Parts: sequence; C-alpha cells; structure tokens
Amino acid sequence: MRYIVTIIFAFISSSLFAQNQEVVQSQALQQQDTVTVAQPMAPLADSSLVGTSIFQLLGRNEGGKVTVNQPQEFEQAYRTYVKGNKDRKRNGYRIRLFFDNKQTARVESEELEKAFKEQFPQIPTYRSYTNPFFKVVVGDYRTKSDAIRELKNILPYYPKAIVVKESIYFPAI
Repeated sequence: MRYIVTIIFAFISSSLFAQNQEVVQSQALQQQDTVTVAQPMAPLADSSLVGTSIFQLLGRNEGGKVTVNQPQEFEQAYRTYVKGNKDRKRNGYRIRLFFDNKQTARVESEELEKAFKEQFPQIPTYRSYTNPFFKVVVGDYRTKSDAIRELKNILPYYPKAIVVKESIYFPAI
C-alpha cells in the first residue's frame, strides 16, 4: 500500500511540474524579451521517512533537539505489547546466507550458522530444512531498508547473502 501511495505522489508531483513548465513556456512565447522560470513544487511527502517509527527518529543524534511530552505509560504499553506477542510472526525481511540441497548441505549449514553467531552475536540466526533444501537466514527486520542496511555490514564476510521476504518475529526494541 505504501508503494502505491508513493507512486501516486510521484505521478502527481511530476504532472504538476510538467504543467508548471508548460505555463512558463507559453508565457515565454507571449513575451519574447522576458523569460520567467518558475521553481518546481516541493514534494507532498518525505519518502525517506516511510517505515520509520518515532522511536527510531528520537534515537538519531543529528545535532538537533526534540522534546516529546507523552505519558510514560505509552512507551511501557508498547513494550508490553511487543513482549506479549514475541512468539507471533508478522511479515518482514531476513538476510539469507545459505540455501542448498547437496549431500553436505546439512553440515555446511551448521558450520555457517556457528561461524555467523561468532561474528555477529547480536543478530538472531535461523537454520531450517524444507525438503530438500537446508537454509540459513538471519535477522528480523520490519522494513527492507533496515535489512539492506545490515546486509552492507554482512556482505564483506558473506558475499552471496541476499535480502528475502519472510515471516519474522517482533524485533527487540
């Protein structure tokens, strides 16, 4: 749904910009000695904030100061909700490190999982078998951009790693 809204905003912005340019061109034709260039319209929404929560924005240290006045119970209720639903899955993204069905795939997946846990102990690791494939995926990311950000840290060690859409557990806050 977010992608549809983003596409609609982009289409509206580009069509308004095109209409604005047509007005400038017609004015230029009417006034041969003077040309006025209109400024393009600002976008209606900031797409860089899609999928970002207020808690993530407050965690950034970009030199500014933000003060949020809210009851302490609000954040506590949110944390209680996440803890109460930690076993419930939702749609999200993970990073796939291994996917194979060779005879040695089980041993390879176990070794890769162990090595990854030693390198990145803070990232949860999941190894599974779905006949006939063994696979190893890591992380629980709500958005694809979060998964891609982490993928950049993992790629130097695991160059075949890719982001995949999967059911995830609620990530830790």
